[in-house]
Amino acid sequence: MKRTGKFSFLRIQNVTIRNFTLYTKSNNISENINKGVFCLAGANGLGKTTFLNAINYGLTGIVLEPNKEVFSPSEIYKSNKRYTDRYFVGRISIGDEELAEIEIKFVINNKIFRIIRNFFEKDSLRLFEVYVEENSKTKSVLHLSNLSPIELNQKYQEVLANEMGITNFDYFIFLQLYVFTFDENRRMIFWEPRASSHTLSIAFNTSVEDTERLIELKRLMENHESHGKNKRWQATQTKNKIKDLIQKKNENPDLDKQQKEYEALEKDFGQIDKEFNNVKTEYNTVLKHQSLINSEIMHLKLERTRLFTMYSEPRSKLLENTFIKISLGKHECSICGSKGNQVVENVKSKLYRPNCPLCDTKINDEVSVEQEKILADIEKNDRKISVKNKELEDLIIEASGKKLQLEKSEFEFHLIQKNLDDFLNSNPLVSTHKTGNQGIDFLIDTYRKQFEELDKESKEEYKKRERLLPEYIKLQEKVESAYVEAEEIFVPIFIQLAKSFIGLELNIRFENSKTNQRLVLELQNSARTEHFQLSESQRFFLDIALRMSLAIYLSRENNEATMLIDTPEGSLDIAYESRVGKMFASFVKDYNQNILMTANINASQLLISLAEQCSSKKMQFKRMLDWTDLTVIQKEGEALFENVYSNIETALKIKINE
Repeated sequence: MKRTGKFSFLRIQNVTIRNFTLYTKSNNISENINKGVFCLAGANGLGKTTFLNAINYGLTGIVLEPNKEVFSPSEIYKSNKRYTDRYFVGRISIGDEELAEIEIKFVINNKIFRIIRNFFEKDSLRLFEVYVEENSKTKSVLHLSNLSPIELNQKYQEVLANEMGITNFDYFIFLQLYVFTFDENRRMIFWEPRASSHTLSIAFNTSVEDTERLIELKRLMENHESHGKNKRWQATQTKNKIKDLIQKKNENPDLDKQQKEYEALEKDFGQIDKEFNNVKTEYNTVLKHQSLINSEIMHLKLERTRLFTMYSEPRSKLLENTFIKISLGKHECSICGSKGNQVVENVKSKLYRPNCPLCDTKINDEVSVEQEKILADIEKNDRKISVKNKELEDLIIEASGKKLQLEKSEFEFHLIQKNLDDFLNSNPLVSTHKTGNQGIDFLIDTYRKQFEELDKESKEEYKKRERLLPEYIKLQEKVESAYVEAEEIFVPIFIQLAKSFIGLELNIRFENSKTNQRLVLELQNSARTEHFQLSESQRFFLDIALRMSLAIYLSRENNEATMLIDTPEGSLDIAYESRVGKMFASFVKDYNQNILMTANINASQLLISLAEQCSSKKMQFKRMLDWTDLTVIQKEGEALFENVYSNIETALKIKINE
């Protein structure tokens, strides 16, 4: 298909990722990417989506934050830079952060670009070069000596925008992240007003200046409307306060006096609440310390038992003595009948001495140096236990005192809380907002002035928006006019791709509104203006079909686009899987475009269909397991994974008749 598109798009030839901790099998991953489809397939949680985000990061310096509104091109970087700073933390170990980088080689207008970007230096490039290949030799077409990493990045943005014919790198970021990437963010061009307006402005405007002005006007109008709504809301809240105060004043002439009583009571409540929380914190701290000491004593006792077992015979046999075992087990002396924890402590202590605890006979006259050391350690351990027991006793006493304080504070807290609730129940017109020392008339007058100012500011914001509207509408009409001219080529492309997936009659039409422009999807003569009017799989893949159509229409000959697709997992009806494969294959084979995709192996029928349509001539298939390992649970199904992989690789070898 002969095309005279307005943009030259890049085609990725190689991606190299170095020192990326998430991919456990290799420090360096390098993939040559041919024309057509490159598919990375694997199980959940192995880093497929991360791979696509890493590529987009390398190209743009940005990773889009999920579940965030669509911003105008000039705002995308600023709005996502903090998320980008955090995205690779955890995916790359701290020790690898300095070395972790992505290298991307891509071609545009027969010029080869090579860039290297560290994963934690989004505003810099470690390398940027542009060259051509002639007679198996490379020839540089750009001289970039003595530029800093930040300057290299700025130069890269300038050169790439010019080569694409887009003049503004912000527009490349928008197209790359919002149009030519379909990922887990699932931003729908059909049903997201900003995404739709910005996409149509960039795609169908015949003038770059008009595009920039249209997007800027939309941003300014949205800001004025947002500020106007905010001021209007504040004015309404202030007006409600005025009505409330006037009503209270009319219903209760003593309201000023009651208001001051309430505020005094509220102040007392705040003080007692603070004291109550402080005492509670102190009590909990003592309990935590008490728990810590108990833990330390337990460890010391375990250590004493360990040391005693090391002590020489016949001393260790004492533990097997029936009377001693009964005494230790029942916490009761088997001779005199005394009871309590102190019985256990005393008996264990005497077991470690050189003489028999009953007859005082020396147990072993030939105590070795090692045994003496063990005995010394046992005695040292006993002293530590004694110290800790004393600490514990002190803490128990302190905890008892704190508990009494807490009970008193809690009683006072609930008492004043009840008094406050009773006062409010008895005086329902009292405002719970502090008024200071001013009377109700002063507050009403203050609120009236606030309302007048907010009302004025709100109206002024709306006037500013309305003043911009005529120019905005004119520019919208230019886009619509350009779309009408393109409709003859663009719409049939979309219908062919979309129908190959959904199998139903459909159409799209351009629609202008006061502040937005969009493409309306019509399915079987019914407009689907809301995303919920379609199943999840239908809306996802119809939106992908729209993106593909834009890529085809906008791309110049020999500078076709590359779509990055994170295949929606779990959303695709089984009946549609093979049809999606055919739609993707048509994009690649019929229009010479490219797809760099990731897929869960659960979508095996999609991948098999795509492989059968493309064959190895137009499709590369990469196992995620070449880069990283399965989890323990996933390994239980490793044989199933291997079977799916084999089926896809077999399908690649099948030649489908054209």
